[in-house]
Amino acid sequence: MADAAIAGDRFGPISEWRARLFGVLADRLAGEGERRLLWLPVFFGIGIGLYFVLKAEPPLWPGIVAAIAGAGMAFALRRHPACYEAALALTALAAGFALMREAAWERGAPMLQRHLGPVAVTGRVVNIDLAEKGWRIVIAPDPLPGLDGGDQPRRLRLHIPQ
Repeated sequence: MADAAIAGDRFGPISEWRARLFGVLADRLAGEGERRLLWLPVFFGIGIGLYFVLKAEPPLWPGIVAAIAGAGMAFALRRHPACYEAALALTALAAGFALMREAAWERGAPMLQRHLGPVAVTGRVVNIDLAEKGWRIVIAPDPLPGLDGGDQPRRLRLHIPQ
């Protein structure tokens, strides 16, 4: 837990719980030994998952700023291996989040910003896949009622259980 105290002193205004979280992450990564590098894709995937958990479309800038700040922290802490690796892990997480947000922005496929309730969907079936627990159907929908033109999704993915 000494790393948490060092992180708290070094970063000044960071609250104590953030310093503790950073210290715990640094301690856990230090305990992994030579396998530490294998955790970077995991943190990248967590960042991607974090994007998909959100209920509303976030702006692009927070992910980019967090990734750049994490890289800067990693550079600044390169002489402290445990803190350096924790900063790299947080950088990978932010980069995964930023990548998903940028991909959504590039494709122009908006997420639904609110719950629509029961809606009759018409459109063209693009793909049908048989999954283990049912069918997955991808539809290119006609305009959905109650949404503006810019908020219309390009594709809908439906799951129909068996």
